[in-house]
Amino acid sequence: MKDLASQLQGVSTVAILGHVRPDGDCAGSCLATWNYIKAWYPKIQARVYLEPIPNIFRFLHGAGEIVHEFADAPAYDLCIVQDCGDAGRLGDAAKYFEQARRTICIDHHVSNSSFADENHIDPKASATSELIFELLEEERVTREIAECLYVGIVHDTGVFQYNSTTAKTMNIAGKLMER
Repeated sequence: MKDLASQLQGVSTVAILGHVRPDGDCAGSCLATWNYIKAWYPKIQARVYLEPIPNIFRFLHGAGEIVHEFADAPAYDLCIVQDCGDAGRLGDAAKYFEQARRTICIDHHVSNSSFADENHIDPKASATSELIFELLEEERVTREIAECLYVGIVHDTGVFQYNSTTAKTMNIAGKLMER
């Protein structure tokens, strides 16, 4: 996948999903994508469907907009699944994935089964948030988006101490801090 912007062309509705029991990378990457769409594609109706996120992440911009009820909804033009290795880990939100006209998965887990129509999977990345950063135009990364991505990277790298932390991870984190 070249970038997220090209995936949003011709799209009116987007569902953003992550894995059950969302952690910092799941919540951060999903909210970063939601903030990006809200800021730069205001005509697109976007919703994040996640189970309740831990209180420590509720300061992230848009956290109050996360939908926790998985009621019936019309089929979305696009469903973006993030930080999730297979459809079974979507829990009750899986129906949005199954009904969507087109699906994308962005993930860093080596166990990912490439279950979407289009898959952007890099097991060498420290976090899905790192991948999201690479898919956005850097000049369009707002403070709110940067904060979400930084939290995701910090969480999945154990505050930069896990082996998945690379020079690229640190360079991205530095760019996010500048925002």
